[in-house]
Amino acid sequence: MRRHTLATLLLSASLVIPFSAPSVAGVLVQQPVWYVELTCKGYKQCYAAGNSSYTGSFSGARKFTDQAQADRFFNSLTSSVQKKSPRLRQGMAPLCIKGESNDPNAKPC
Repeated sequence: MRRHTLATLLLSASLVIPFSAPSVAGVLVQQPVWYVELTCKGYKQCYAAGNSSYTGSFSGARKFTDQAQADRFFNSLTSSVQKKSPRLRQGMAPLCIKGESNDPNAKPC
């Protein structure tokens, strides 16, 4: 039940989770993020890593938890990156909550 409740809370953009709470510390969770997806020749997947650079790895993509910051980044892309058909997307990315977990079933990070 606790795992389902945590996932439900993380998916809700309007709720703030006290990540310092002992019950979730030291646990790997998924958090909603914004990123820029590109179309790059020779890449199966392509993402903006900076306003003038890109990567084929989602882990190297520049990610934002705030849509306004993502919009500013999107609008700052250089012309060379703009030629790669940028699209602002929302997805999930892993986040490690620092500290010790009290939950023996938690996935440590």
